Amino acid sequence: MVFASTSDGSPSATRPLPGLGPRHKWRRHGSKWRKPTMRTLESLMSELAKPFHPASVTWKPGAVAKGGGKALALAYADLRAYQNRLDEVAGADWSVRYVPWGDRIICELTICGVTRTSTGEADSQSERSEIAGTAAEAQAFKRACAMFGLGRYLYNLPSTWAEYDSERKQFTEPAKAKLLGILMQHYRQATGRAPETGGDTGDAVSEATRKHLHALGTELYGEQWDAVRHRNVRRVTGGRTESSADLTEAEAQRLIDGMNTLKRQRAAANHQRVAA
Repeated sequence: MVFASTSDGSPSATRPLPGLGPRHKWRRHGSKWRKPTMRTLESLMSELAKPFHPASVTWKPGAVAKGGGKALALAYADLRAYQNRLDEVAGADWSVRYVPWGDRIICELTICGVTRTSTGEADSQSERSEIAGTAAEAQAFKRACAMFGLGRYLYNLPSTWAEYDSERKQFTEPAKAKLLGILMQHYRQATGRAPETGGDTGDAVSEATRKHLHALGTELYGEQWDAVRHRNVRRVTGGRTESSADLTEAEAQRLIDGMNTLKRQRAAANHQRVAA
């Protein structure tokens, strides 16, 4: 138990200090007792709620207009942008726990001792078979972050229909410029300044990761790997590109994690068939 101090600065056994749990212990410095310095969630909320650098945000198509010439643009940030913000703002005082819940994943995110939860699920049949686990975890994590204000502004950006190339399944270059302008304007309004040049756009894929990705893809899909790769890259980047050369390290790792999951599922299915 943690106690209130008496007139001489020593802990009193009669009145516990509000808000301090057993792990926040008083320490004695010479003849004085001092309580630990604590960061509260309230003191971090404004930093958590700040927008990401526009370069860290990409757009994926939602509903596509009849004829395929326009699509509803949905803004999202990579999982690493959320993790980096938590590291910058909360340091080591955050943790996450995932709990399976049927086809969904429950994410329990704790910041400064406060826990908030949300759920995530794979959003397409192809993701259910290839990258379901990582996709569901990422979605649940981002939704839990939004409960603390982190990334919530992405849900509140104005609905925008932008020019869309239905054959390449991505927004046109003029549309991308327009959407970037929306992010830049919001960033200036929220922070009172223009974003710095650059930003966290993600590290390029290392040669080792690239080789691992292609070796695993060839093992799983054989001659179909080229076609499957383009589809999966387009999905994992939200339509930004279909070339694996444009992947970030985090995006490539997400694909690898998903394919490893599929590999384990296939091995388990084969084992069951043999056992039967």
